[in-house]
Amino acid sequence: MKYSRIVLFSVGLYLLLIALSTIATKIVGFDEMTQSTSYIFTHYVLGFLTSLIVYCYLSYKQTLSPYKQAFLVAAVYWFIDLSVGALLYILLKIPMELLIYLISALLHVIAVLLGTLLGIQLRSEKINRNKKLLSIT
Repeated sequence: MKYSRIVLFSVGLYLLLIALSTIATKIVGFDEMTQSTSYIFTHYVLGFLTSLIVYCYLSYKQTLSPYKQAFLVAAVYWFIDLSVGALLYILLKIPMELLIYLISALLHVIAVLLGTLLGIQLRSEKINRNKKLLSIT
């Protein structure tokens, strides 16, 4: 298991989700962001789909213990996310809303499980397709 890959995927996922959030905030506007339920819903859906794609790709490429790798990526991601949230609270007095972290964590766990399962299935379908092609020739 490559720990550099775990850190790379964790940091990459964190930065990707921050970029999506920033773009959405710029489009909607900061004042409207906190009061718009459609923005909040869209933000969670985009974050979920992005995480799902990342975990699907990770498990598609990871042949040995993909669930372990995915959960390690998720753990490092959450360590980064909570650390940055705590620093923002300490340095800038930006409050850490527990409900936001809980909803996000629940969606992230679902994305880990579902994305890893999809990636494993895609990889096995590719292997089966290659076996059929080799048996035909």
